[in-house]
Amino acid sequence: MTLDVAADRPVAMVAVRLSDVLPDGRATRVTYGMFNLTHRDGHGDPQPLTPGERYRVSADCNAMAQRFPAGHRIRLSVSSSYWPLAWPPPEPVRLSVRTASSALTLPIRDVQAEEPVPDFGEPEGAVPLETRRVRPARYSWTVSRDLVDYESALDILKDSGTLFFEDHELEVTRSAHERYGWVADDFETVSGVTEWTMGFARGDWEATTVTRQELTCTRTEFRLHARLDAYEGTKRIMSRNWESVVPRDCV
Repeated sequence: MTLDVAADRPVAMVAVRLSDVLPDGRATRVTYGMFNLTHRDGHGDPQPLTPGERYRVSADCNAMAQRFPAGHRIRLSVSSSYWPLAWPPPEPVRLSVRTASSALTLPIRDVQAEEPVPDFGEPEGAVPLETRRVRPARYSWTVSRDLVDYESALDILKDSGTLFFEDHELEVTRSAHERYGWVADDFETVSGVTEWTMGFARGDWEATTVTRQELTCTRTEFRLHARLDAYEGTKRIMSRNWESVVPRDCV
């Protein structure tokens, strides 16, 4: 996607999404791409934008093969953020795009009518290890919005449960919870929290680690806090905390 674009803030990004729109209006995202406009002259030396000045930039989308059936439409969406896939800019940004001097370039594969269909054969893979499920897996993606305090969040649960490996009698537990939150249009309230639990047990011993990382921000810096707790059985035998502050540097 080549864009003739201007922003009203010195730090801005652009996100483009390509969708396949069915005749009934339903849409499927095909691919997307993001570009930090302060990197327009290279990633090694980001420079703030001059508000109101127009720039010509290109944003590459992820490689994807897609067939658009007859009657479907191709839709392109352009936005100034794509949270939580990318951290939003320090403050709200308004972008203006000149469509007459912008362009979407889609490579087209010309398929010949008599082109043979390749034969890839049957898929091959290793024989899976013999396991027994001790605790069921749980997965969920939940979006919540508080209409009083205008707090919103995306909660992602990726709990693989507990498996017992029969050949070496090892019990493995793995669970992750991610939470991405924000309040209204206050970009300084954006936060991301990831919590992981890993457990191993065999016979009369059990070892577990619990990690937590939280990333928050101000307009000028990122603030990272991380914690690691290690347990032998139910007894915590080690705990460490880390704090780090990183300048935003045109992010």
